[in-house]
Amino acid sequence: MILVTGATGLVGGNLLWQLLQQNERVVAIRRLTSNLNSLRDIFRFYTDDPQVFLDRIDWKIADVLDSESLFTAMENMRIVYHCAAIVSLGNQTKLMTETNVTGTRNVVETALRCGVDKLCFVSSISACGSVSKGQIIDENTVWTDYPNRSEYSRSKYYSEQEVWKGIQKGLNAVIVNPGVILGVSGNNTGSSQLFSQVQNGLIFYTTGGSGYVDVRDVVRAMIALTESKTSGERFILISENCSLKQVLSWMADGFETKRPYIGIGKPLFLFAGMIAEFFGKLLRFQPIIDRSFARTATNRKFYSNKKVKETIGFEFIPVKKCINDICRFRYR
Repeated sequence: MILVTGATGLVGGNLLWQLLQQNERVVAIRRLTSNLNSLRDIFRFYTDDPQVFLDRIDWKIADVLDSESLFTAMENMRIVYHCAAIVSLGNQTKLMTETNVTGTRNVVETALRCGVDKLCFVSSISACGSVSKGQIIDENTVWTDYPNRSEYSRSKYYSEQEVWKGIQKGLNAVIVNPGVILGVSGNNTGSSQLFSQVQNGLIFYTTGGSGYVDVRDVVRAMIALTESKTSGERFILISENCSLKQVLSWMADGFETKRPYIGIGKPLFLFAGMIAEFFGKLLRFQPIIDRSFARTATNRKFYSNKKVKETIGFEFIPVKKCINDICRFRYR
């Protein structure tokens, strides 16, 4: 049997859909408080009758922070896809670190305890190393810590270390490092929030850029790598390196709205983040924008997808096509 963690999120939900095209039933874990509406919305991207497929999911009540509930859910599982994580470009330190790092440690240790055949772990390009401006980042680029690294980047890097420890103990595992994932998530967070902002008439863009990837490619690559003999390897998953301005412009074209036309540089965005942090502390709320988010949004990085292409002959959906597909779905 196959088990999926983080099954109601962007990657986990789309992964469940893909797995259900190949398997009669799939096991997924969720917390008692989990809302399944987001998963229904994800399935609607693929079908007009999502309930038929939702009924083929065997739900186990478990939490990655509860080892015993994980063990109960993971017993007799052959494959585990670990997608559960908190994604944040801001500084949500405690809960994010617990979920991403401690949660992954628990999944790895439980997989070893249960004798799972193979684990696929969803990391992030934020866990990859850094290079000088304009150079290409690949799987072998050395990761170094520095004061301005985001807490999310650190949490994903240390999550990966838990998987490597498991591999050293005999765990058969692969790691994927997706870029900025574009897809239907069933909620208004991450890239879905970006689509909403553009649809409502976003006029600003920042000077940053990154590697972007369709969630359908992420889950297809995960399955292909997990079913292959490859083990003890990590793979960057990006379709193209794009500027944020280009991505937002394609979104605007898809929604037939005006393209963002006012550029915001790093100094101004950092200042805005500092002000937001100040009022967040004063009024006791978590600002959407802070200095960590501002640095990430204004950095331009370039990533290589050569390894996954050569290893399994993988071909990616162009970013523009991905965005057009999502815009058409949101227009329905």
